Amino acid sequence: MLGSDHKSSNARLLAKARDKYDVKLVPITTQYSRILFIDSDSVLLKSMDELFLLQSISVAMPRAYWLFPMKEILSTMLMLIEPSEVEFARSMSEMDAASSNDFDMEIINSLYRNNAMVLPHHRYALLTGEFRSESHAKYLGSEIEPWDPARAYNEAKLVHFSDWPLPKPWLHIDEELRLELQPNCTNTTGDVVDCTARIIWNSFYTDFQMTRKVLLQDFYQHTYASTLTRPQEMCS
Repeated sequence: MLGSDHKSSNARLLAKARDKYDVKLVPITTQYSRILFIDSDSVLLKSMDELFLLQSISVAMPRAYWLFPMKEILSTMLMLIEPSEVEFARSMSEMDAASSNDFDMEIINSLYRNNAMVLPHHRYALLTGEFRSESHAKYLGSEIEPWDPARAYNEAKLVHFSDWPLPKPWLHIDEELRLELQPNCTNTTGDVVDCTARIIWNSFYTDFQMTRKVLLQDFYQHTYASTLTRPQEMCS
């Protein structure tokens, strides 16, 4: 299971996860017909099961619409992959040839930019930063189509946290910085103030923190139920 290099630090950590935390270790093989990869700083808003019913293709990805048309490249925040030994060998060869300045996006685009199935970004690659942007032409693909934040949110099945200089949502976020960077409210017809974009944007961060809090509480209750000892009590 752990291979010949069973004395390496990674092997020891895997063994500890298996023995102490009952983690199920499964060798990575091509036993799956399809794999849906989602970047760690993305959040699912709705089910995307329909992607598994797409026609056979090595990889399907959305475009990095925020870079278009300066760069016509694919985004690695979401990838539908059909595992195969051939594609694995190609990927490993490309990684071996990559420079220290090449990241996953460069490697994947080198392999699949011209032959991947392109997924619609409205549904599968919405950035949180889109709600803060002053121009939405790249997202809409039009200079004249009106921006509707509620419609964009309702269409999306995945949102990717991208609000530099705001840190990722699992890190501490300074409240003053969040208030400074949150989307502006807009004046609509009749001088009515519309804060829809601000409300949606803030909800991404509050919902993430609330979900994580619930998961951590469930973890603590499960882990320490027998002793009724909380982590802070263990450190006191």
